[in-house]
Amino acid sequence: MVLALTSALTWVVIGPSDTARAATACTASLCVLNPSAENALYVHPGSVQVTGSILVNSTNSQAALVSGATSVTATGGTIGGPAAPAGFATSAGGSYSPAPTNQPAVTDPYAALAQCPAAAACPTTPSLPYPVVNHVTGNQTISPGVYTSISSLAGTLTLNPGTYVVTTALTISGGKLVGNGVTIYLACLTYPVACAAPIGGASFTDQTGGKSTLSAPTTGAFAGLSIIADRNNTAPVTVSGNGSWITGGGAIYTAAGKLAAASGGKASFTRAVVDTVETSGSNSSQLTVIPTTGTLSISVPSAASLGSAAPGGTVGAALGSVTVSDQRGLATTTWTATVSATNFHTGGATSAETITTSNVSYWSGPATNTNGTVTATPGQADASAKQALGSSRTAFGCTGNGNNSTSWSPTAVITIPAAAVAGTYTGTVTHSVA
Repeated sequence: MVLALTSALTWVVIGPSDTARAATACTASLCVLNPSAENALYVHPGSVQVTGSILVNSTNSQAALVSGATSVTATGGTIGGPAAPAGFATSAGGSYSPAPTNQPAVTDPYAALAQCPAAAACPTTPSLPYPVVNHVTGNQTISPGVYTSISSLAGTLTLNPGTYVVTTALTISGGKLVGNGVTIYLACLTYPVACAAPIGGASFTDQTGGKSTLSAPTTGAFAGLSIIADRNNTAPVTVSGNGSWITGGGAIYTAAGKLAAASGGKASFTRAVVDTVETSGSNSSQLTVIPTTGTLSISVPSAASLGSAAPGGTVGAALGSVTVSDQRGLATTTWTATVSATNFHTGGATSAETITTSNVSYWSGPATNTNGTVTATPGQADASAKQALGSSRTAFGCTGNGNNSTSWSPTAVITIPAAAVAGTYTGTVTHSVA
């Protein structure tokens, strides 16, 4: 007597977890990391508009200053830091909304992010000298790589998807810079050796009506990051002049450098983790941070056949690839994927026509693919760790930061009772993520 078994796989998403953020890492939309600077957040005038929270790490007695008829706004969040509220000064009509509150100092949320050339997203380092791109008219397209400098004075310079390492300067002065799936990495002249601490390395300047429009990669080591600076690079990222803008389309991370808007320039990012922030020269100078409203999701195959076996035997097979995608863009993120099953039935689902979940075993196996800065841990690393699905089990867990994804190919094994009758048995294995 032979039994044929099939399994139907379904999935469900249970909302994102809000409880797994590391207590010491900055979770704000705008993180100003300098621990001691006067005016680490300095608006004189201009505006800083953030969806979410603003955290200024400086313990200086004047950690922040808003001067002139302008404001710093955190919509739906808080403004604060260890020097607040007294150390968040105003003058000449400046204001904060909401009012600053005292909050503890935090750590760099991207401290564990691998930098170039070590990170997997970094381009291969060529022999010196590195190329120079000086675009002056018309249209030009370049590819990821290591460059001494990149500039666009007119026309449109298009970047193919990937990482662009720059060792001296990236300057958009009157021209346009366009790139989808792009990360700009600001290094130093010593590259591939890291910047000495501290030193002014490559800067990013958009001026004189220049327009930079970027979108960050959605996968890989730099997922969600549009601009990254070497951690010791003190050079600024600056937008200056009416009609000049930087649309980051991702996060900016410059742990030792300033993010600045001057004389009417505007810049926007989905997150900013920077040393200091300054707007100046005009009330229309503006820095905006609006996080990506991505989701946590899971995808699984629609069905799998486990084969056939006689009563008293076992049958099993790989179920196909399961992928969790976390596009929430959180500084510190965590998720847990769980797996459960129903009984498997044939015919009229009598006791002899039922294989209970205690006879259904599962193991996730190792991750087959990961993207982003993540640590992914299988619930059951191999067959020796398999677990019966008589109750819900952890299939995979993950901690990290920024956008990320993890895939695995689980296996299900069914032990067929000796009293089972012949038939095609079907059941459901459900993967969920939260």
